Amino acid sequence: MKDRSVNSYDLKDAQQILTALAPSTGTANRQRPVSDSAPEYLRLSDLSSSQKASRATVQTAEVSKAVTTTSENIQPQNFTNWESCIAWCMSTIRAEAAFVVDSQGFIIASRGRVPSQGFEGTGAELVCSVEQLERVAPDAGKLLWVDLDFDKRRVVAFITPSESSEYYVVGFISPDSVFYSLKQHIANQIIDNLPHLD
Repeated sequence: MKDRSVNSYDLKDAQQILTALAPSTGTANRQRPVSDSAPEYLRLSDLSSSQKASRATVQTAEVSKAVTTTSENIQPQNFTNWESCIAWCMSTIRAEAAFVVDSQGFIIASRGRVPSQGFEGTGAELVCSVEQLERVAPDAGKLLWVDLDFDKRRVVAFITPSESSEYYVVGFISPDSVFYSLKQHIANQIIDNLPHLD
C-alpha cells in the first residue's frame, strides 16, 4: 500500500496508516489486533420488521373491532347534493377536508379546512394523475382509489365509475385510519347516490 490518498475500508490498511502517522508510545499493548475474520453484523431490518409486524397485528385487531361496530351502525344514505355527500363522508372517516372535482378538473364542492390555495390545483392535478395512472395497467380496469402520503398530510381520492368519459373525483384530506376499512362502504354510498347528485 504505497498510495495513501485512496479511500480504504480495509481495517489492516487503516491500522498501517494509523501506526505510520502516529507512532506508538507504548500503548501498543492496549490495541486490539485486527482480525482476519469477517465481522458479524446484526440485521436490524429483521428485528424491526418483526416488531412492526407484532405492533401491526395489535393495531389491526383494535381497528377491526372498531370498524365492525362502526360499519354495522352505518345506514344507507340519501344525498341530494355533493355538499351533503362530502359532509357525511368527512364525518364518517374524520377527514380534515373534502372536495369534488369533475373530469375536467373544476371544483364542484368543497368543505372543511380548505388550504389557502384552494383545491383547484389539487383537483386538476388529480384528474391528470388518474388519466396517467390508468395507463400503468390498462388491463386492470378502471382506477377507483388514489392514496397519496405526503410528509405533512395524506390525500385520498375516489374516482366514480362512469360509462362515459365524464366522472367525478371525490378527495379527502387527512382521513382517519378507520378510512381503510370504510372506503368500500363510502364508495358504495357515493355510487348509489350518484344519479341524484348535482
